[in-house]
Amino acid sequence: MKNYIIIALIFLTGVAYSQTINNNWQQALTQEVEQFKACENTKVSGINSCNGFVGKALKTVYKVDDFYSEELSRHMLVSEISAYLKESKQWKLLGYGYEQKALNEAQQLANAKKAVVAVYINAQGLGQLSLIIPGALRPSGSWGFQVPNSASFFLSEPEKSYIDKGLSYSFERNLIKEVLIYARNY
Repeated sequence: MKNYIIIALIFLTGVAYSQTINNNWQQALTQEVEQFKACENTKVSGINSCNGFVGKALKTVYKVDDFYSEELSRHMLVSEISAYLKESKQWKLLGYGYEQKALNEAQQLANAKKAVVAVYINAQGLGQLSLIIPGALRPSGSWGFQVPNSASFFLSEPEKSYIDKGLSYSFERNLIKEVLIYARNY
């Protein structure tokens, strides 16, 4: 009897920490992209007031609010998210944008309801973050790889923001050596 209780506890613990996805994520994320495109780009304390949409998207799709900083009382900037991903034990590096294995794994994990992101930061500390979302790999003529389905908010060009396009739409080919793909640990 004791062994059954231990097995049940192990199973329930695994269930408690397993990932779920927002069942209405496509509609909710589409609405957020539209709200972002209409957002007035003003600065509050030196930070773009529309920036929160980037970090909030993770919660909208995967119910994970890792990109919200309690300390800062706001969603992190892309540069802060990049630093967080590198140091967090909750996230692991799958690989680079030019590694087909990492691109495949990113799509598989997203389809398994696991949070996955791709991030690029330039020398000035500015960058782009894309959310890998459920869907299918698709060929990218510009990258020359099969790329995962994604969504992204472009702070400098809000009209380019999208949901349901290949990851290569977010990052030009010359950047793929610096695009890092991370998956959340569960």
